[in-house]
Amino acid sequence: KNKTEKKRDTTIKVKDDKVSKTSEDNKNLVNDLKKKLSENEDRLLRSLADNENLRKRHEKEMEDTRKYVIKGFASSLLSVSDNFHRAMQSIPVDISEDNKLLKNLVDGIKAVEKEFYDVFEKNGISQFSSLDKKFDPEYHQAVSQIDSEKEEGQVVQELQKGFKIGDRLLRPAMVVVSKGKRT
Repeated sequence: KNKTEKKRDTTIKVKDDKVSKTSEDNKNLVNDLKKKLSENEDRLLRSLADNENLRKRHEKEMEDTRKYVIKGFASSLLSVSDNFHRAMQSIPVDISEDNKLLKNLVDGIKAVEKEFYDVFEKNGISQFSSLDKKFDPEYHQAVSQIDSEKEEGQVVQELQKGFKIGDRLLRPAMVVVSKGKRT
């Protein structure tokens, strides 16, 4: 072969090597880019999941805040509730039909007390009964114990009603608990 042909063959071979090397570099570059793309997709999915979890947690906190924001206000109104209850307890059962003024006053107090508890209910505040239930320190505050025909640990008297706001305790019930039968 003459010099020109040899030179051309060498040039073609060098070009082929360069093309081959460039092609291999491109494959490596593409693989690197695919790997980075996959990592970025993974990071993006994790960020989206974190944002969704954060949004749900924020919504839950907002719901709890709305639900329990009236706790302090409701606690201060419980003394009003207690006074209504005491007022109703102090009225004799056998109010004479002849005394219309007293009967109307009693009916008015009952109506106000009912409306008071209705407003509580509308705002997620509810009374709970403790009478004849097992003493539970989560919901009851024992004031005393007495001998009773009832089983030991049973609530025999409720001195002050307990209240819950939503599923949380607002105020424990003040109760008297049975010691059981004395022998």
